[in-house]
Amino acid sequence: MRTSVKHRLAWVACVLLSCTAHASSWPSPPLPSGTRTNEVAQHIVFNGLDMRAQTFVSPRSQDELIDFYRKAWGKEVVVNRMGPAEVIGHRDGDYYITVQVSSSGSGSKGNIGIVDVASAPKHFVPGKGLPAPAGSKVFNDIAYPDDSVPARTVAMRNSLSPTQNGAYFRERLLADGWKVSDAGNCGGNDCVMRYERGDSKLTLLVMREGASQSQVLINVLQP
Repeated sequence: MRTSVKHRLAWVACVLLSCTAHASSWPSPPLPSGTRTNEVAQHIVFNGLDMRAQTFVSPRSQDELIDFYRKAWGKEVVVNRMGPAEVIGHRDGDYYITVQVSSSGSGSKGNIGIVDVASAPKHFVPGKGLPAPAGSKVFNDIAYPDDSVPARTVAMRNSLSPTQNGAYFRERLLADGWKVSDAGNCGGNDCVMRYERGDSKLTLLVMREGASQSQVLINVLQP
């Protein structure tokens, strides 16, 4: 799996606790002086919701940033702790903004996420189009449709072992026209396999979670 995809997954997991076609329609949250931002993605589709994402670093402390946003957004702000980080939330019309901030040296760092809540689909089916063993729970379906190489990552949990998951997906993917490009290895605690179909590439990663559960990540490039 590409490093950038791993980074994006970690980012979304943090920010979502809390794009439309024209970027100019997205709100821009205020930033304290000296804060530097970096785009993660101009357009993410997270479980059917259009999003955009940034990371930031600031010379301001975590507490100073929280005070900054409390003053900027007044009563229309929600602050929740998430481990060592704080997640600041604010509704701006059809959009919901989250700022996840944690301490970094004498300053702070974090993530900014903007979700287009008005675009929420009524009948979104996470994992649609990809195989899933019976009893699987698909909990994330993340797409990057506007990247130079469009990508999609689907995450699910089930009660099969990594080896059983590997065998299931191999059978279903081969039947769907995928070819094994790297058999990788499947053991008691994890399984990694790679497939290709035309210009598309698929990576299957299965990790044991506890005694009776596995997490499955499917990353598809050019889906």
